[in-house]
Amino acid sequence: MTGIVIEARTDGLEGLGGAFARMAALGQQPRPIWEAIGQYGESSTRLRFKNQAGPDRKRWVPSIRAQASGPGRTLIQKARLLRSISHNADNSGTSWGTNVIYAGVHQFGAVIKAKSAGALRFRMPGGGFVTVKQVTIPARPYLGVNAEDGREMLALTNDAIDLAARNRGGA
Repeated sequence: MTGIVIEARTDGLEGLGGAFARMAALGQQPRPIWEAIGQYGESSTRLRFKNQAGPDRKRWVPSIRAQASGPGRTLIQKARLLRSISHNADNSGTSWGTNVIYAGVHQFGAVIKAKSAGALRFRMPGGGFVTVKQVTIPARPYLGVNAEDGREMLALTNDAIDLAARNRGGA
């Protein structure tokens, strides 16, 4: 699969080990915890497109198209990348991300060079053309987990355990 994905598993996630033990003591599988975390990760990622900032809260470098179109939004011309964000959860973990082929270019940045021609030619906003040897796309990270996300995911975990306990009759 081409694209980019964040995966969450119990390895290295402090505070979750006990949560899974409590779910097991309630006779429950951990999938509801992973589902809640995956939904949150997807939602948090979508919010970054709205805020135009990465997990570190640093604002993205505005794209030329967004700058030229007045209050345009970077990475949201047709919103294909934004709409492609999804999650998947099971009893062993969760993941969220996108399968859009150019996702990694925007997450990590890239230098694009002509493969067979001597230059690249682009139509610019406003209709003119520009010819260049290469284009540097700055990193605009949208996937990731910050400290606030971690706290929220732990709270969701506790909520899932509380719900499982209530459904079991308060055990």
